[in-house]
Amino acid sequence: MDSIDHRLLELLKNDARLSMADLGRLVGLSRTAALARVRRLERTGTIRGYHADVSAAPYEEHVARVGIVVNAADTAAYVRRLMSIEEVTEAETVAGELDLLVRMTAANAARLDAVLDRVNAWHETMRTTTFVVLRKYTR
Repeated sequence: MDSIDHRLLELLKNDARLSMADLGRLVGLSRTAALARVRRLERTGTIRGYHADVSAAPYEEHVARVGIVVNAADTAAYVRRLMSIEEVTEAETVAGELDLLVRMTAANAARLDAVLDRVNAWHETMRTTTFVVLRKYTR
């Protein structure tokens, strides 16, 4: 990757809806040359996709990060069980005092509380620590 590829990636990260003509103009390439570079970046996996960054605020979702300490002989089975809950959107194993870091999204605080009660009732769950997201900042 050269400096033009890096510039193309920055431009696409900031506005994935830019046309190939605009991308080319902004980096000093023709539309065709910019398209060829973007397609190569897609093929090599550098660009994995394009998406809409939608705010959760209009939907009034409650987002929480939940740290979980588990006592499970089969952590993978525990995570599969956890991921079967609709409100659990991602789970990561982590190093440190916690075993898992989980992202939950619920329609309201009562639903989030019900999901936490469910997870805490599992005999493998030793402890949970919940952080409710008030505001998200992104780069």
